[in-house]
Amino acid sequence: MSVALGDLPLLHDGDQAVATGTVHTEPGRPPRFCAPAPVLGTDTNPCRFGVPITGIDPEGLPTPVTLRGTWRGNTLEVSTREPNPPTAPDTDISVPCPTPTAGWKPGNDADTKQLHDYVHSHPEDFRPLRVGWPNGFPTTTTTEAAARVPQVMVVEVAHGDPADVRKALEPLYQGNLCVIPAAADSLSIADQQHVRDVTEKAIEPFMADPTTGIYATTTADKLTVDLVVLTPDLAARFTTLPLALITLHPWLHPA
Repeated sequence: MSVALGDLPLLHDGDQAVATGTVHTEPGRPPRFCAPAPVLGTDTNPCRFGVPITGIDPEGLPTPVTLRGTWRGNTLEVSTREPNPPTAPDTDISVPCPTPTAGWKPGNDADTKQLHDYVHSHPEDFRPLRVGWPNGFPTTTTTEAAARVPQVMVVEVAHGDPADVRKALEPLYQGNLCVIPAAADSLSIADQQHVRDVTEKAIEPFMADPTTGIYATTTADKLTVDLVVLTPDLAARFTTLPLALITLHPWLHPA
């Protein structure tokens, strides 16, 4: 499967663009709009991953702030400040199984070692394990009450019969189990490792080049590459990458 450049979130000169970040100012220099990139303690440039901005008074802007404007000459010409988008949850804590007739067992301290060992000894058959919280993540300040909040281990079966898998897993784990078939387009642990092996090596030279603006990568079913902005010229450089296995995720993106 190939990916056409036209399918990527390219930002052309003159396009409308939007992002949420922080504004950095220094005396005698134009203000810069900064991506939410990690900053090393030894880095003397707090806005290494960002773009210059014009058209807005940087004084008194909240942090973070969402700005919309025109991308022109490698600068964001700001036209409006917008409400920040809602913060997406960092992890999926949903439980995609119906509640048992007797309800979920209270507690979240069941030993998961044997469960993990079994799943990871069959990497071609399973997705990575995850934890679900049917009643929400514990928020109580009482240790005893928090320890009784039900936790569910969600097991996604990439190959095999979930009913048979559940029978094999029940003796290995005494807590709550949710065993479901994996989505058809999702990858097993083994397939995810293949994606890592192929893409991480391929992206290394681009990460070492500061002109690409890449500031983070994460790998699951694809390699997600976080970068400042994806221009047509930069995208043309990325055509040597296995783009079918990569999601390019520009911070400053078309509006």
